[in-house]
Amino acid sequence: MLSLTPLSACSPPPHTRLAATLLLTTFLYAGVGGECAGLQACLDPYEQRYVKPEATPAFCSLAAQTSDCMKSLASSCRSVFSYETRRGMLEKFINTYDCATILANHRPSPTTPQDATPTTVEKCQYRGTSPPAHCGLFGDPHLKTFSGAYMTCGVGGAWPLLDTPALAIQVTNEQVGPDNHATATTKVTVLVKEHGACGGERTYEASAEALPRAFVDGTTWTGGTVLNPHTQVRERVPGEHVLITVSHINATVAVRKIEKYLTVLVSLPESEIGEGGELQLCVGGCPDSERLPRSPPRPVVSPAMAKSQAVKLCKEYNVTDYYLDSCIFDLMSTGDKSFRVAALAAQRDLWEHDPIGAQRLLLNCSEPPCVWDVSAATISTSPSIVLLLVALLLLSSTRWAGR
Repeated sequence: MLSLTPLSACSPPPHTRLAATLLLTTFLYAGVGGECAGLQACLDPYEQRYVKPEATPAFCSLAAQTSDCMKSLASSCRSVFSYETRRGMLEKFINTYDCATILANHRPSPTTPQDATPTTVEKCQYRGTSPPAHCGLFGDPHLKTFSGAYMTCGVGGAWPLLDTPALAIQVTNEQVGPDNHATATTKVTVLVKEHGACGGERTYEASAEALPRAFVDGTTWTGGTVLNPHTQVRERVPGEHVLITVSHINATVAVRKIEKYLTVLVSLPESEIGEGGELQLCVGGCPDSERLPRSPPRPVVSPAMAKSQAVKLCKEYNVTDYYLDSCIFDLMSTGDKSFRVAALAAQRDLWEHDPIGAQRLLLNCSEPPCVWDVSAATISTSPSIVLLLVALLLLSSTRWAGR
């Protein structure tokens, strides 16, 4: 903790001394304690690496990172005096020194952070050469495993998506409606496990009600420095899209909230997956008992949406191949148009995090976005959509007979 020096003992000009003293006094003034969870964690990096308030990249970078961290606490700390005072003073300095312009014109130096030794930096950055693997879950839900298998599953309730020595992800799927057999993801829990100097344990929870911009303890990063964290959660689109990154295993978890449901994609090196003794959807896929059956059924109930309407709506969202098939299946089984947004989001995540796999899978689209002829009157039905529709009808028949 940096101690304050009396104003009378300082040599800089009065306005500089006053600015520095006001900022430190505001940040270190007693009372952060337990008033709002996570506040002290936001302030620690500033207090440990205090930079004199001035129009420089060093100060503006630290101030901006601290401000972003404090903004993530807005819902739990709003109206708390110490929080509002510190945030207000920090924003005043950011505006006074025009930090937005300074940071926009500043190119960060590639040198090692001052307070992180090369040994620590090297230890907490992935140095392996293992190729990346990707797994995604979206919609009714549809699963893409690390091995590239694609399937549609029931998997109601809580299921482990991934469980490695460094990272674990669990999803919870709930029935879409009381009279509908379809399920969709309503909760995603991400556990980043403790890894010494690379960061402490952190838990992230997303639900149908909220997509937080911070871990459950109110922090947004751990390990390293505020300018170069080893584990962090970043908000891409407020309330809609977050990314969680873990540098020492080169992992990225993308979680999206689309109306009432969630999608999740995880990317990490194949060497980090491991075998695991328990079920992991990303590794072994859905159990046979949870996969939609493929035997031809006798139709019993009508779909929630006509196929022609589902095709038209899905094509308007520029999804293709597997994602088009999944979109049509979801709209026919639920009638919920938000599932086409989920299909589009999952397709975009695949392009961003696994472009090679996307090119291999999306044969009718060489590069995003995938533009379809919406005016086309008909569309040829691929073998995969036939299987999905068959599975839908059979599952409906089975559940109807059980009533």
